[in-house]
Amino acid sequence: MVKKIVTISRLILIAIVTIFFALTTTLLMLVFGKHHFHRLAAIWSKLLLDISGIKVKLNTQEVHYPISNVVYISNHTSLYDIPVLLSSLKDNARIMYKEELEKIPIFGWCLKISPFISVKREDPQNAMQSFRHAVQSISDGDSVIIFPEGTRSEDGTLGQFKKGAFLLATKSGKAIVTLAIKGTADVMPKGKFEINPQTVTLTFVKQFDIEYIREAGINTLMNETFDLMKQHLDHRT
Repeated sequence: MVKKIVTISRLILIAIVTIFFALTTTLLMLVFGKHHFHRLAAIWSKLLLDISGIKVKLNTQEVHYPISNVVYISNHTSLYDIPVLLSSLKDNARIMYKEELEKIPIFGWCLKISPFISVKREDPQNAMQSFRHAVQSISDGDSVIIFPEGTRSEDGTLGQFKKGAFLLATKSGKAIVTLAIKGTADVMPKGKFEINPQTVTLTFVKQFDIEYIREAGINTLMNETFDLMKQHLDHRT
């Protein structure tokens, strides 16, 4: 009973913080421009993690950290993956999101005018426009975060990759940085009304430079990235 009350209290506080930041960020972007978005999104993300009792352990040994102007490829098992990434990455990283999220009052309005990239999956023409937008974003100096599984994993295991992320990296002429998020699936297990405070790990698995990307080709790169990420996620720490 106590755990349920604590969870409800945390969710209410998260909702209040999210509404406040969505309204504040929307107003600042309308008046001063979109360059305020990333800093406020990082603060919002850190607050959400603190409220939930989540600590992030960074493992950056395999890359030259911090990184910027790349395509981040990450697994996706929880709603908490996004605040983990936004609070941890040190550059202006944009996320590609489903256009339906824009229908959410306040939060969706903020998303719509943010630098993030909306995708209408059932509309091939819109998806192609979003693809070109992402390529342009990286060319302009921003990074893009992509979840190559296409959606959150149902059971926490790594799902099959789609080629779009790797096609984007090839077209953009930028490096790929493979990330592995471990532990977020247990923070709020699917089908359970609870938040479990714990430490999650964000590992920078490997960086593929553009020369290797061009030589390897999309299929080889996709398979290698999948294998590396799976090995990291399956490894017991």
